[in-house]
Amino acid sequence: MAKPVTELFSNLKIDFFDQPMQYAIVIIIVSLHIIIPKVNAQDNYFNWFPSESEFPLIEYDLLETQVYTGAFYLNAEKVDYQGVFIPVNIGLRKPFLQWKMLNAHCQIAIGAASYTQFEIIKYDKNTLRGGLLNNDYKASGYFYLTKGRHKFRMQVFHISSHLGDDYMLRNEHYELNDKTVNYEQLDITYLYKSKGTSYYIGLGAVVTPNTYRERFMAGGGIQSSRIVNQNLDLAFGADLKFYHENKFIPDIHSGIGVVIKKKERHQAKLMFDSFYGHMPFSTLKLGIVYWFGISAVIFI
Repeated sequence: MAKPVTELFSNLKIDFFDQPMQYAIVIIIVSLHIIIPKVNAQDNYFNWFPSESEFPLIEYDLLETQVYTGAFYLNAEKVDYQGVFIPVNIGLRKPFLQWKMLNAHCQIAIGAASYTQFEIIKYDKNTLRGGLLNNDYKASGYFYLTKGRHKFRMQVFHISSHLGDDYMLRNEHYELNDKTVNYEQLDITYLYKSKGTSYYIGLGAVVTPNTYRERFMAGGGIQSSRIVNQNLDLAFGADLKFYHENKFIPDIHSGIGVVIKKKERHQAKLMFDSFYGHMPFSTLKLGIVYWFGISAVIFI
C-alpha cells in the first residue's frame, strides 16, 4: 500500500546549513533558467561580461575585494606590539551577467581577494626585520539589483585565514589554525546613493555547517567624495561592523584623503586611515586593536 503523501514529506528533511553552497548554486541555476527567457522576451536586454559594475565598491570595508595597502602604528589589547603593521590586500571582482527586468538592472558577479599582513619590527639596536604575519583568502559571488538611486547586493563568500611561516618559525607557534576565521557567510546590503555620497546598511549570517563562529553580524557606513578640481576629489568615509563573534563590539574603519582621477574615473586614493576594533582578518589573537597611518587604494 502506498504511503500517504504527508508521511513522505515528513521524512524529507533539508537542512540549509548542512550544504549551503550546493543549495545556493541550485537556486542560482534554476533562477537563471526562469529569468533569461522572460528577460529576452520583455526587454531585449541581456549582456555577458558587462564592463561596469552595478554596485559600487564599499571602499572602507576591510573585507572588500579591492587593492588596498597601508603602513600603520598599531596598538593591541593583548600583545605589546612594537613595529609597523602593513596590510596588503589584492582583490578583484568581475560582473559576468547582466539583464533588465521590471525596470530594474540585475547583475551577477564573482570576486576573489588575498589579505596579507606584514610587519617591520626592531630586531636589535641597529637592525629592522620584516616578516609575514598572516594571510587570508576570500572567494565570493554577488547578485546586484539596482533601481535609480537604490542598490541592493547579496553576497556569499568563503574566507580562510593562515598564519605566515615567518611568524610561526620566529615565535615557535605550531598550534592548529583558529577555525573561527574560516567560514562561509551570506549577507545582504542596501545602498542609497545621492550625488557624491553613499549610505549603506547590511545584515549577514554565517552559513557554515557546525561552525566554530557565532553566526550573525550587522553593519553600515558612509562614503563620499567632493570635487576639488578636474584631477582631484576630496574623499572621506567610515565603515562599521557589529559581529556576534565579538559580542557586538563595533569595528570602525574610517579615512579621509584625496582621490586622483582621470576623465571623471577614480584611479587611486591616498588617505589618513584609522581602525578600532577586532581585526576582520588574521588568526592572531590581538584582542581589540587601534591603528593609525597612511593607506592607498588603487581602482582597477
